[in-house]
Amino acid sequence: MSTTVPTPAAVRSPSAPAVAATAYVLSWVAGLLLAPAAPGHDAPPAEIAGFYAEHGSAVVSSALLVHGTAGLALAGLAVGIARVTAVHGGLRRAVVGIGLGAAVLSLLQFALAVAAVVGQHAATTSRTLLLAIDSVDVLKIALLAAFAAVATTAAARAGAAPRWLRLTAAVLVPLLLVGSAALGGVDALTPVLEVSLVLLLAWAAAVGHLVSRSARSHTPSSTA
Repeated sequence: MSTTVPTPAAVRSPSAPAVAATAYVLSWVAGLLLAPAAPGHDAPPAEIAGFYAEHGSAVVSSALLVHGTAGLALAGLAVGIARVTAVHGGLRRAVVGIGLGAAVLSLLQFALAVAAVVGQHAATTSRTLLLAIDSVDVLKIALLAAFAAVATTAAARAGAAPRWLRLTAAVLVPLLLVGSAALGGVDALTPVLEVSLVLLLAWAAAVGHLVSRSARSHTPSSTA
């Protein structure tokens, strides 16, 4: 009689990183398409309050995707990469911890966006919430840069990171850190931020699918 013997790779669901990466990218893209143009940091508080009052539904819908579902997908990607690559010790803790940390900050941004839209606020409160969302974004981007580094290292140890992916991560990390200054009001760095976010999505899609493909190709089966 022929039976399939379960393997560690099978238990760890090798397709999980690819599914999470796809959800992360699609959530980001859909959310950005829905996002209204937000006022700048130097906009008067009354203008910011009016923005939230006029575009409340679009703000929440966009935040739900860019920060909410994308945050959950990021958490799934972090856990999936750690499990599928079977890394241990400090690297495993870094992949999971940094990924989950970024995901928590993303969910916090969603909560702040909802708070900015729901209820009546003084104009200065609306401005404070807008600045808080961007401030959290700076911290999240720093964690995303660190996550790209450790997740690529985990993929490399599993034999799932070709040279081009390692080079992509090497370029992505400093781009994210430099571009995040745009969220602090350095408008000249906005193009750098935009390029870094596009590269982040490309990296996330690539690492998720490469890790899953490698895990599937190394999943043994035996018969008895």
